[in-house]
Amino acid sequence: MYFLPFKEMTFFKVRYLLISFILFFVAILVFVISGLANGLSMNNASSIINMPADTFYLQKSAEGRIDRSHLTTMDLEKLSAKDDAQPIGIQMGAISKVNSEDKLDITFMAVQPGSFLEPNVMAGKGLKGGGENSVLLDRSLKSGAIKVGTIVKDARSGIKLKVAGFMDDQTFSHTPVAVISLDTWDSLAGSREKSEYNGIVMNKDDSGLKKDVSSLVKNGEWVAKDQVIKGIPGYTAEQNSLYMMLSFLIVIAVFVLAAFFYIMTIQKAAQFGILKAIGAKSSLLVKLTIFQVILLTIVNIAAAVVFTKVFMTVIPDDIPFIFDTAQIAKFSGILFLVSIFGSLLSVFNIVKADPIQAMGRLE
Repeated sequence: MYFLPFKEMTFFKVRYLLISFILFFVAILVFVISGLANGLSMNNASSIINMPADTFYLQKSAEGRIDRSHLTTMDLEKLSAKDDAQPIGIQMGAISKVNSEDKLDITFMAVQPGSFLEPNVMAGKGLKGGGENSVLLDRSLKSGAIKVGTIVKDARSGIKLKVAGFMDDQTFSHTPVAVISLDTWDSLAGSREKSEYNGIVMNKDDSGLKKDVSSLVKNGEWVAKDQVIKGIPGYTAEQNSLYMMLSFLIVIAVFVLAAFFYIMTIQKAAQFGILKAIGAKSSLLVKLTIFQVILLTIVNIAAAVVFTKVFMTVIPDDIPFIFDTAQIAKFSGILFLVSIFGSLLSVFNIVKADPIQAMGRLE
């Protein structure tokens, strides 16, 4: 009896092609929006996401936002011997090539050279090997005009910086990150006395060290890494908007698929009645219908996954898109359950199909 779903799909090609297109395009929309959400998330906060950090010590008044937190140089001098607790400075800025008026928006990130906060380089050298006033740039800034050894200058102070190397996936608030040393950070501020930092980062959960830092630096609080990421300007609103779109899309898919399967079972009421007349049980017909839905869903979701993978390779590089296998698997499972749920709503039509009415006898 399990050959019946295949025979029906080959006979009513147009009908099942329409359902397949709906499943296929809904899955594509879900996967593409999911990829964009992941891409925008990384583009907005990859420097913090990829940072080997556990918790951040920020000003209480900053409410978990690292860009609003300010610590003085005197606060940080107390941490000189604590390698597992490192200061960090973050500030939006701009750089340009020497003798060029074209400015590039970046985010300066000040770290101690050689500490756990310094990102790995994909090309060139680290801050220690780069010399005085060296800078590490995100790879998105790598071009024919800017390469290892190029001299750039800070647009605000005019201080010249030498590009020592390039890093992978280091962005903050949708701008490339420029990692500099704490000494260079002080120079950009004018002097060490005028310099301010944004927080203290700890790379492991050490309650004793937390107490030490809290006692040395007052008016601060420990904030989890996830909370710092959510506090990046625009991050939460951006992610909530995209995932709300995904939620509405899945809800719409439930109603659309349920309506299609419901109408189809109404149209097949006579066929179900005849099958019952020749001995088929309602439970078997329900199983065959669900088997048909499972087959259609698996084929179309698999096709949508392949399409999304290909789509990722052809979109422009300036569109942030990440094909997250775990996320795709999660949404595939949700779409699969949605399709099954939509088909279950039409079970009532299968159960109530009357064999006598199907054969044209109403008495």
